[in-house]
Amino acid sequence: MESLIRPATILAATRPGSRGSHDALAAYGFRLLLLSALCAASVSAQWVQTNGPGGGHVYSIYAAGPRILAGTYGGPSLSTDGGTSWGPVSSGILNRYVYSFTGVGSGMLAGTDEGIYLSTDGGTNWAESDSGMGAKSVKAFQTVGARLYAGTLGGGVYLSMNAGAAWTPVDSALTSRDVQTLLVRGTTLFAGTSAGGVFISSDSGTSWTAVNTGLTDLNVNALASIDTNILAATDRDGLFFSSNSGTAWTALGTGVPVPHIVTLLNSGGTLFAGDDSAGVFISTDKGVTWRAVTAGLTDTKVVTLFQDGTTLYAGTEYGGVFVSRDNGTNWSPINTGLTGTFVNVLLVDGPALFAGTSGSGVAASTDNGATWGPINRGLASPDVFALASDAANFYAGTYHGGLFLMPRTGSTWTAAGAGITNSDVNALLTAGTSLLAGTNGGVFRSGDGGLHWSPSSSGLTVPSVNALAPGAGSILAGTYGGGIYRSADNGLTWTASPAGIPPYGGDVNAIVALGSSLFTGTPLGGIYVSRDSARTWSVAGLTDTCVTALLASGRSVFAGTLGAGVMLSNDGGVSWTGTGLPSTDVLALAINGTYVFAGTSGHGVWRRPMSQMTVTGAASPAASGPAVFRLGQNFPNPFNPSTTIAYQVPASGHVTLRVFDLLGRELTTLVDEKKDAGSYTVRFDGGNLASGVYLYRLAAGQYTQTRKMVIMK
Repeated sequence: MESLIRPATILAATRPGSRGSHDALAAYGFRLLLLSALCAASVSAQWVQTNGPGGGHVYSIYAAGPRILAGTYGGPSLSTDGGTSWGPVSSGILNRYVYSFTGVGSGMLAGTDEGIYLSTDGGTNWAESDSGMGAKSVKAFQTVGARLYAGTLGGGVYLSMNAGAAWTPVDSALTSRDVQTLLVRGTTLFAGTSAGGVFISSDSGTSWTAVNTGLTDLNVNALASIDTNILAATDRDGLFFSSNSGTAWTALGTGVPVPHIVTLLNSGGTLFAGDDSAGVFISTDKGVTWRAVTAGLTDTKVVTLFQDGTTLYAGTEYGGVFVSRDNGTNWSPINTGLTGTFVNVLLVDGPALFAGTSGSGVAASTDNGATWGPINRGLASPDVFALASDAANFYAGTYHGGLFLMPRTGSTWTAAGAGITNSDVNALLTAGTSLLAGTNGGVFRSGDGGLHWSPSSSGLTVPSVNALAPGAGSILAGTYGGGIYRSADNGLTWTASPAGIPPYGGDVNAIVALGSSLFTGTPLGGIYVSRDSARTWSVAGLTDTCVTALLASGRSVFAGTLGAGVMLSNDGGVSWTGTGLPSTDVLALAINGTYVFAGTSGHGVWRRPMSQMTVTGAASPAASGPAVFRLGQNFPNPFNPSTTIAYQVPASGHVTLRVFDLLGRELTTLVDEKKDAGSYTVRFDGGNLASGVYLYRLAAGQYTQTRKMVIMK
């Protein structure tokens, strides 16, 4: 059984003999204030978002000269210097998924998961501009003369005749209401939909006709035109072209991987295709043949492409924005200040703080997060879930890429997993002169600085090891499905804890020791504590909470959670209080000097002075209840076979949470009942589903939100 639950306790600040230790929607309205105060000591600062690491989800891009907008899932980020640096917009469009941009008159529009917003000052300030629009999730724009069209999820197509000030539906006979893409050719409007294929309208959207002959996949992600041909990128069967305005379609595209082309761009007769797993492809013969152009593209999950003059931009799933100035031959990241990163693990080594991310590899900061720099040369996998260090080397454990090593005297990573038979490295721990790796295939041990490895799983009855930590005079392993195991001989042999962690078959995300007490974090059962060397366990609070990370210092225990931010106990786990972190999905924790750092799911790294929270200071009071509706990103993601979904509702009402495939077909209902105001988590088991991308949608009253999740087997 495979698991991607991230190790949360490679914390060398609490580990003898080691030099170091090891994404929720942020309140972006506070970011300018927080960033300006980043380098200043202030006892009133509370949590501050650091300036990185750079990267994260970028769904859309709009560029005009040096001004570039990147649509993220926390609102737009703005660069005024060609991508050299980024910052949040000032107002009006915070905490929104930004799926699309378009220019209109002297301004620009942004399509989000909660409506359309207008900016008339180059993207600095925004105001809602979607009067008359029932469906709020806007995926695409197109303009025909004075007519502006918007394609939505669930509401079909809308038309505005006044630059977006007011909208009316134009969707007669548009039987598929989820519109992913729009294309204009002359006076004909094309709509690519989920489950319904391609529709055309020759009367300004008044009526629509399906044109799908020869189109074997009706889930259409993108449309483009070149000369007399129309191209359609489908989700499962690749590329198709039509030379007769969609009357008939023919498959094409030698060299383009099937199935996940999600974006198309025609650059003066040269076609580019973005694939959400294999990067960017180019065709110079109108789509007949294709070749990959991915040099420098460290995140090959490409979701959007944009051209401004001779400059190409690619937005990626986790790695932020990349730029090419040589027609796609070479790409470079431009992510300084783009703080939408998914930070899976933190490592403290002397004055340096290292962050392992999804999609952006490893980054480091030596000034408490004021600046970050990528350290990715030679790192073949950008998805880093474990970090560790010893006197000679740094180590990075990746998802599907195995283990990498970088000498302290060098700056290049090299593969160092000879003997590790599973390429998913979830946890790393130095144990005396040995190094241990927890994988989805058990524990492996190296005695020569990570160069050679051998299995070290004697006594382990489950393969997936999520966490490794010292405690109670032994080494502890947290597993997926088997609870806690102990080793008294530096990881050579293991013994199951006599009383396992009860919830969900004994799944353990994190382990930390505080004096003679041991704490474990679980996916939905909260925190458990043992005060007798892991022989028996009892509930220690935060029940029904997904706890992803644990950290101990002095008399205090910090818990990173999905949905509740960083929680704190100053009394050995008897009681817990919130610490006021705006970004509420936390994946990693670390202490560096006088600061606590939190790595989040989609909002980079945050910090707060420890003195404000521990027994020498005052913890922020926990909120009495959620103030807004919110659907969190599932964790872990990708996953196999199960994952946790967190959500919150601010008022009592009927709530549904359903899972769909990309064709819009409902697969299962996870929640369908009345819920009181509060935060909730639910477990989803995808064991009977194939690898791929799926959607989960929360609906409560007038509120709906949809997110993607990935099963990878």
